[in-house]
Amino acid sequence: MRKKILLCTALITFMSSCAAYASSGANTGITGLWEYPTAEMPDDGQGRIGFTKTWPYEFIFVDIAWLPWFEVNGRFSTFDSVYLDSKTDERRYMDKALDLKAVLWHTKSPEQWFIPSIAVGVMDLMGTELMKAWYGVATWRWGDFALTAGYGSDRLNGFFAGFEWDIASWLSFKAEYSPLDYTQDRAAGRRVLPEAPSQKYNVGFVLKTPWGTEGSVSYQRGDEWSFTISQRINLKGPFFGNSRKNFSAPGDSRPASWDDIDSQELIARIKSGLEHYTRVRDVDIKLSDSEDGGHTLALAYENYGYASHAEAMSRVLVVLAAVMPETDELTLTAKNAGVPVVQASFPGELLFDLRARTLREEDSIHGAVFSWASKEIEEADAERLLKNKAQHEVKAMVVYEPRLDQTLHEEYMDRWDIDLVYNGRYSKGWGGVVDIRFPVHVHADTGDGTGLWWEKDFNDKVRIQQAGMTWAHNFGSDGRAWLLGEGGYLDEEWFGANVWGRYYGKDGSWWIGARLAAMHDRDPYSFAGLTEGRWIYYYGRAFDNKGNDEWRALMFVQAGYHFTGLDFDLQAEYGQFADGDKGYKLSATRHWDDTAFGFWYIDTEVNAPGKDFTRAGVHMELPADKWFGSWFGNSSSHIWEQNTMLQSTWNSEAGRDGGVIRTPERMMSQLRPAALRKNVEALLREYCSYSDDDEEKEDAHEVRSILEYITR
Repeated sequence: MRKKILLCTALITFMSSCAAYASSGANTGITGLWEYPTAEMPDDGQGRIGFTKTWPYEFIFVDIAWLPWFEVNGRFSTFDSVYLDSKTDERRYMDKALDLKAVLWHTKSPEQWFIPSIAVGVMDLMGTELMKAWYGVATWRWGDFALTAGYGSDRLNGFFAGFEWDIASWLSFKAEYSPLDYTQDRAAGRRVLPEAPSQKYNVGFVLKTPWGTEGSVSYQRGDEWSFTISQRINLKGPFFGNSRKNFSAPGDSRPASWDDIDSQELIARIKSGLEHYTRVRDVDIKLSDSEDGGHTLALAYENYGYASHAEAMSRVLVVLAAVMPETDELTLTAKNAGVPVVQASFPGELLFDLRARTLREEDSIHGAVFSWASKEIEEADAERLLKNKAQHEVKAMVVYEPRLDQTLHEEYMDRWDIDLVYNGRYSKGWGGVVDIRFPVHVHADTGDGTGLWWEKDFNDKVRIQQAGMTWAHNFGSDGRAWLLGEGGYLDEEWFGANVWGRYYGKDGSWWIGARLAAMHDRDPYSFAGLTEGRWIYYYGRAFDNKGNDEWRALMFVQAGYHFTGLDFDLQAEYGQFADGDKGYKLSATRHWDDTAFGFWYIDTEVNAPGKDFTRAGVHMELPADKWFGSWFGNSSSHIWEQNTMLQSTWNSEAGRDGGVIRTPERMMSQLRPAALRKNVEALLREYCSYSDDDEEKEDAHEVRSILEYITR
């Protein structure tokens, strides 16, 4: 007995001393063994995208740690054994699914080896719910070895268990006991797996690469070889791993003191630095003396070249650190379309810290003050730098539009386009956009280039995608009240105008407002024409109901709350939608600076077939420089937006909230004082040098479970 105890103690000690681990995904994508989840999940903002083939199942998945303790896995499940037309084998059955996992308790310390991490979750929550199940699971982690046990309902079918062993940094072994009830997997009235499994175990290996690509091969159900290929992604930083901390700067060309340089020469240096090492415009600057004989700097600018407003401010600070002598205080004002939005005041010590790249939190960061900007630098002796005239940008973009699981005739449809885009940045809050879309290749349901009957704009016609003017005005002495408007071709479906009113809290953590809109249906086959009446969808066809209520009115009252520590937004709105149906929309969006991923839910008087709500979906905002800048080193302000419906069927004329060119969230969310402070601080931390001990100390205090978040 004593030998067994010593052997167990030695084994636990060895496992606890092993290198850090990286948990892998299950067949469906969520962090787990093979068929079953574990109580582990990716780090905040990280995840994987991939494909699994395990006959008769195929899974395309995207898995994300949406919150530090909440994992979201969206997937398309294809059943190779079930065809919608059994005579012609025309189309395999495809189904959308959403899997969720919440970590209730996360064990971090090796000294707590006997206490497991605990999670609960649900599989296939949204849509047809063909593979729905609830579960609770516990995972004990000892270095490179993890043991999992849990209980699941429905198709998960009771007690399950397994383990994962990281043999090397590039190789893992996983095995599980799987009582999965495959008889519950039925589609179109038929069983997906024709024969019951011969065994209740699954075993296999996971191969990992340094750049995040993973592949696995496993033997499952006693008779089937399964394969998975996936790529890890990181929404918190450049997707492919390159850091932004090495901002370009002119080098340490600063004078020793203010006596060594006159103001005009210093202003010329600042201008040159900003012009060559940042992408900002419309710059105002004012140098002045403080009451105690020191010196201060006030600078206002507009970001035009970065998807991240925090990155723009951080780069301006790095340039100033390289050219400014010792300064008591500096104040930066960020503009939007020439209108001041937010003001940030920093202690002069920050410039010293940036030069040394050793950030002192208690002085240079914690001493910063972010607030709404009430005015520009209007003093008579302020200097105007760079160009403040209208800026015109013309570019061509390749656009890819996928359509997954949209009809019963095609599994996958897509369209490749070339977009010719004009962006105009003017003064006094005005802006303009023109986007003309040239379809290059259309793979649509009808096969003749005319598009889906319920989505007629998905065709091969050259059309205006967007074209219009935007406007923003800040009124009131505290800078917290805003009026925003836009008009023109709002998107591929709508022509009209939107007006928003917003009043923000002191730090931007809450807001209230309203939206009014008037819209008209666009002709899906015309370059710029409108329909003569309302576009109607009726029993497999769509047509222009001429003379019938040409214009539509939308009216909403709105409110939102921002959780600063998580950069997480909740929004609610109630009112009248585009088709006259009344109801509400709830949105929950997680931001990682310039990247966003969220869910929305609409419930009106008219529900989707077989559902007790109208629509539900996912919203994504992905900056172009995180996809391409990490390859080519370029920066871009372009953000790709995508809304994806989570339902396979819905009412085509209900819960539609009209078109927009730029929502207030796109224009304002990054520039709210609390949000901007958080993201600027994170980027400056990344820019400055930290030791491995500092990084380990920060990771040890990272919140990884719901209980930790509540108790802290």
